[in-house]
Amino acid sequence: MGAGLPSSLLADPLQQDTPFQGRFLHRILFSVGSGYATGKQNVMTESGQAWMINSVLNSANSAQPVVLPAGEGQGSRYFPDRTILGYSYGDRFDVNYRRSTVDQKFDRSGSPAVLFLYPGNATYATSLFEGVRLMRFRHDSRFYEFGYFHRWTDKLRAGPVVAYHTYIEDLLISYGSYTLRSSAAATDPGLLTWAQGGDARLKYDMKGTAFGAGLKWDPLNNFRLTYHLYLINRSGNVSGGGYQLIQDRNQSGIESSRIEGLYQMGSASDKGMMHRVEAEYNYCRWSIAMGLERESWKRSYSSFNFLSNQSRDVSSKGNLIGLGEMSASSEGYRTELYLRVGVSAYFGDVAAPVIKKQEVVEEKAPEPAKKEEVAPESGVTDESSKYLNNVFDSIQKDYNEQGEVLEQTEKSFRALGIEVKKEVNEKGQTVNLQATIDGDISFKTGSAELTPKALEVVDKFGDAMNANPNTVSRVHGHTDTPGSKEGNRRLSQRRAESVRTALIQRKGIAASRILEVKGFADDRKIVQTNASEPRNRRTVIIIEYRK
Repeated sequence: MGAGLPSSLLADPLQQDTPFQGRFLHRILFSVGSGYATGKQNVMTESGQAWMINSVLNSANSAQPVVLPAGEGQGSRYFPDRTILGYSYGDRFDVNYRRSTVDQKFDRSGSPAVLFLYPGNATYATSLFEGVRLMRFRHDSRFYEFGYFHRWTDKLRAGPVVAYHTYIEDLLISYGSYTLRSSAAATDPGLLTWAQGGDARLKYDMKGTAFGAGLKWDPLNNFRLTYHLYLINRSGNVSGGGYQLIQDRNQSGIESSRIEGLYQMGSASDKGMMHRVEAEYNYCRWSIAMGLERESWKRSYSSFNFLSNQSRDVSSKGNLIGLGEMSASSEGYRTELYLRVGVSAYFGDVAAPVIKKQEVVEEKAPEPAKKEEVAPESGVTDESSKYLNNVFDSIQKDYNEQGEVLEQTEKSFRALGIEVKKEVNEKGQTVNLQATIDGDISFKTGSAELTPKALEVVDKFGDAMNANPNTVSRVHGHTDTPGSKEGNRRLSQRRAESVRTALIQRKGIAASRILEVKGFADDRKIVQTNASEPRNRRTVIIIEYRK
């Protein structure tokens, strides 16, 4: 097992469950926001070709020419609202409910439309008319998703995402027409017929699945970048109906009008892809995020029927069997830039103290600090001892020059928040150097995030290792007793990992020079007590000689 893998990966696996705020395993998020979107509905991209094909079939009965689309319909602009309700366990398992809604009304000056050319023949004159105009767009998209995010590095998680997806698209459309019989027509010469009023509803009610992948990257503290990719497959019913106002004017100028109805129904399916990129900043329980979402899909119909009682002088978009709609697929898209704010509730405190009834804690006098149990390196020599003594002297000199040393002896010194000492064997040779960083000033309570003061200490030892290439290190994390044993072990492990990460990322120390990163919880107390004790909360950097 593990053949071919670096020993550092086998000895130091990443902790997969990362507590939120450094201490909570569970988070519930509620977030709302709004966006600005541009897009094109399928009714704009499918109407031209469908109307043209259906007019070929209709011309057999109406003697009308085949209509030609004058380009594709325009896109539209609208302002979606979005809601997220999510749960996460250890930042590894995510369950989210995402909803995006739109209710956008258009006026005639700004609504998308498709124009058609009506070529002349022996009966009809050439004309240009507005065939389809989108008057209202309502949209309701919901994702019920589950994601697993594996922790690949200290700051990167990635994994699969699956979702059940519902999609409702509710359109209000005005269908138009314009025909003019020539003065030489055998029937009703000079008759002008137009349709430019009325509303017809067209509703898509679809359901399906989405499969994809997600990524979480934390380049800075409290700042996260996420990316999601979904492959979407949904299908469902199409239905709707409405009316048109048809008006006629004969050669004598006499006008008449009538209301004619239409009804549409069928089955449609969408296949497409959606990308979402989001930048999120978290502060305590609050978060703010900006995102960009792009969705594109291709729609096809397995059945489509268009029923109406329109007269022969009205150019009709559809026909009874809907061959125009079923003959080809159409494309739709949506691009949205959005901003959302959220609030989180956290629970499952891994660092919470466990209080026992009538627990009596016997305080003992402080004992001398226990030695770090480091596997002894074979072959401690005068050369290695001298090398480590020089490293110790250089670190001590650096602290003295900055006026930070509080007390010192031949084998140790103490500065604010740190104690550095030599570990000496019975021959008086230096085996290793141990730098103990006080837990109360190096980390926030219950957190594994290094404070600025702790980073200063880590930087000094990183500089010492860079200046002395024959050194390697170990990092040990310790806690006091209050809290659960497992929670304290996780916390001490994450704190040790934070020191290792800082050495690598801030000072460029090779990972292979950090031999061990381990959390011991309260197994190695300095002060033998089960009560809260600052001296037991510490992180230790051990420097050894290796040629």
